[in-house]
Amino acid sequence: MNLLQQGGFMMWPLLALSIASLAVMAERFVVFTTRRLPSTTTLTPIFDLFQTQGSNAALNEVEDIAPTYLLLFKALFSDLPIPAKEQKIHRVGEEVLFSFRRRLDFLATVATTAPLIGLLGTVLGMINAFSRLSASGNVDITMLAGGIWQALITTAAGLSVAIPSLLAHRWFCREYDKTAFAMQHMSNTFLEEQK
Repeated sequence: MNLLQQGGFMMWPLLALSIASLAVMAERFVVFTTRRLPSTTTLTPIFDLFQTQGSNAALNEVEDIAPTYLLLFKALFSDLPIPAKEQKIHRVGEEVLFSFRRRLDFLATVATTAPLIGLLGTVLGMINAFSRLSASGNVDITMLAGGIWQALITTAAGLSVAIPSLLAHRWFCREYDKTAFAMQHMSNTFLEEQK
């Protein structure tokens, strides 16, 4: 609490951003680690089930294993002609991927904005320190050093919020790309076998 008071009022927006970004990071981490597309070894029996017992049996299995991707598999197992099926798979795939991409822009915004808020806090603190110094009439280096030290707290706080947000954003984007590639590869492989 002492650092919040010493850093000035710009520490409060940084505190709010840090709490919000931590919540988003935790929520997105759970999403990306628990909703992975099943591996090829898991999907092969589902595709075999589709060939032998039809789409309903295969979709029931998908619903148990990977409910996030149920709409995608419904499109894959539909009776539509191949061109129409490809369009439907593409549309449904975008919907599935949108659920993974949610809130990632917020982390990018925090990574960009937090250092700027910290810098603004530092500039305001420096202005305050120099105005007190000029008002006192005599040059006291300890007063100046104390004001600068307090002003730099907001820069450190801004960077402390921005760096984890940036790293998390990069990792989530990488996981998003891996998920998109896995979905596309799986869909293309299945469609090639159907032709």
